[in-house]
Amino acid sequence: MLEKIREAAEHIKAMEKAMQEKASQLRNSGHVFTEALEKNLVIPVKEISVNGKIASVDGGLLAQEMHGADVVIARAAAAVFEYKNSRLVSHEYFPNAFPEPDYDIKIGLDEREIMSFRSLFRLRKEIECAISVLESRKPTYLMMDGSLLPLTADKPLEESDVFYEYQKVVGLYKKLYSSANGNGCRLLGVIKDSRSKRFTDISRSVVDVHSSDTFFLNHLLKSGERTFSFKYTSDVKKHPITRDFGADAAGINAMYVKPVKEDVPLRVEFINQEYDEIASLVYSLSKINKNYAYPAILIEADLRAALDPIELERAMKSLAMHTGMRIAPLRRNSRPFR
Repeated sequence: MLEKIREAAEHIKAMEKAMQEKASQLRNSGHVFTEALEKNLVIPVKEISVNGKIASVDGGLLAQEMHGADVVIARAAAAVFEYKNSRLVSHEYFPNAFPEPDYDIKIGLDEREIMSFRSLFRLRKEIECAISVLESRKPTYLMMDGSLLPLTADKPLEESDVFYEYQKVVGLYKKLYSSANGNGCRLLGVIKDSRSKRFTDISRSVVDVHSSDTFFLNHLLKSGERTFSFKYTSDVKKHPITRDFGADAAGINAMYVKPVKEDVPLRVEFINQEYDEIASLVYSLSKINKNYAYPAILIEADLRAALDPIELERAMKSLAMHTGMRIAPLRRNSRPFR
């Protein structure tokens, strides 16, 4: 076993070295990419004085698989911070500091369907919360924890029993875009652990890179730098998600920002074209810890949305009490031996 660990360590070191060399090659190439929305590959980011009202939204999820049914519990919470000269002068939570979770029970779903439904249920709660806080609190910026679009894995097959849930979520996203535009709010999606390969796909015309964007860009970018902005996808009509959004998806852009030296870059998605302003805002709010780059307001929303497993236990006990039946867990979760 020790020999296998040594081999794995050597492989990781070799990958790191290869990424460093390819990042250096790309950085020194001077190449201008046709899919880039800006001329320069790497752009310095300026720290700014943050002023005004900023909101953030995140969601929490718990789920329990049982024989014949699946229980899903989710809640979304928003934090609203008011800044003056980068100092926090007021804060509030929406709908309150400790929102009540919501739950749903589905019967007869297969493994893929329940995985999609869990994610879609959480997304629905998050977007509903985002629309409500946007229209009631009128923030200048609204930050979502995660993408401004569903992930490909969230989309069930059209013949699935939960495809209608996906359609609901698509409609809510469109309403969110429209509401943000109507209220003069800049909508941002901040992804802490992106698995996207969009930037490395763009870069492949210069360097042969096969890795996630964040792994490669951690070698390309220095702290206080960002990439050029680029479209969410090269072909809106062919992408399995964006083709369901039409013109709305065509306006979604992305970039990567590296706020601190000891953490990987953040992926930032946005709809408008104030590239420098958006990068500076995210950068300025994410420099709170040298080892962890993430806006404090999103950290706060995450803490408010997180669910305690006790919530799931309560739901299961209540379900059993009201049905008068024993709720049987899956065999793999209840075996009397290991």
